Amino acid sequence: MLKDIKVFNICYGTGDIVNSIFIHNSETLLIIDTGVKEKGDELINEIEKYNFNKLFIAITHAHPDHIGNNNKIKERYNPIFISNMIAKRLLENYKLQIDKLNSQTMGFEVVSKEIEDFWFSLMDKEVLIDVSFDRKMELQIGKRDLSLISLPGHTLEDIGIIDKDNSLLILSELIFDHSRGMLIFIDDSESYLSSLDKIEEIVIKEDIKYLITSHVPDIFSGKNKILDLIEYNRNYVKNLRDETKKIYKINNSVVDTAKKISEIYKKPYSLFSIYTIKAIIK
Repeated sequence: MLKDIKVFNICYGTGDIVNSIFIHNSETLLIIDTGVKEKGDELINEIEKYNFNKLFIAITHAHPDHIGNNNKIKERYNPIFISNMIAKRLLENYKLQIDKLNSQTMGFEVVSKEIEDFWFSLMDKEVLIDVSFDRKMELQIGKRDLSLISLPGHTLEDIGIIDKDNSLLILSELIFDHSRGMLIFIDDSESYLSSLDKIEEIVIKEDIKYLITSHVPDIFSGKNKILDLIEYNRNYVKNLRDETKKIYKINNSVVDTAKKISEIYKKPYSLFSIYTIKAIIK
């Protein structure tokens, strides 16, 4: 049974879910990711249930559905914000996120005004990151020691959190069941696979029994189940990578490859399909 952990499900859009994870004791609260702006009041109401003298906010990565209420929490509680060094730049200047989309899709699809408006509608103003790290940092919540580690792949800035006391691993989007309504978002497929290998090592070495991820409402329980999920995601990414490179080699077209892959995986073709395909064939 997990101690002093709450997975707060934030429902938004057309049935999507993103999680904010609360780790707490009598004096300190850590919140991992702040959800989407439209649900800010719900998040504040949840925070108000806790007593704390110190508040930490750890950001798993800079996608807008994970950072939507950073400033709202900043203004109310003045927490200590934590991210890795890559995310720090994107969290302190949101325009860089759109620039990143543009640079990856330029010449194939345009980041339209509609997409840009939607992107910015999910999050409030930028905040300064108080603590940033490269590969790993330790964080103490009361008597509980947590390890924050960089796990690039979904994005280059992704991090995971290891809670040894709870035999718990918290991830963003490196592990999921691929049932969401878009093609998996990948910044780097080889880094993704390397991070899955690293996660597998952590699960075995630390005897991890529980897993929390960003877009699944429930907690995964059982070491073997977690290892099966890792293997499922490893095979998924490998197959996506291999199919993409095979199709691209035949037609030498990024757009045609993205459309074909979207069809194979039964996902709508979009700007983000181009983003992932470009990341794989680079």
